Amino acid sequence: MVRFTSNIKEINKNLMDLVKVVASTNIQALTEVGERGVGILRRNTPVKDGRLRNSMSYTLNGKVFDPLNAKNDGDKLRVSNKKDRVIIGTNVVYGPRVEYLAKNGSAGYMLRSYKQLKPIAMKVMKTVFRRRGF
Repeated sequence: MVRFTSNIKEINKNLMDLVKVVASTNIQALTEVGERGVGILRRNTPVKDGRLRNSMSYTLNGKVFDPLNAKNDGDKLRVSNKKDRVIIGTNVVYGPRVEYLAKNGSAGYMLRSYKQLKPIAMKVMKTVFRRRGF
């Protein structure tokens, strides 16, 4: 008679380890996307006094990040509780007016930035995951 032993505990442990690696890789990739996104957005943001440009930041897993550590913390994005999602933008009250109503050619700066970021974000996600062996 042949006896088989279960290795379900080892399989479960390996699966949990894999889940942790995937989660940390995802956070690493989203962080890089957030930093690059803020850079693109700052390059495309029109400047009068610099407040709008310096307010650009991103949120990830309940924390606000500002890659350039600008001083006007009140203008940073509000914390988002969305898990595993990067949100890039500003909290400056006149930001939407500049995006949608500006007559000086700067209207649409945020939309242009997101269109530029999308292929970069896809490439970053692929690169980070490939680096980790996925």
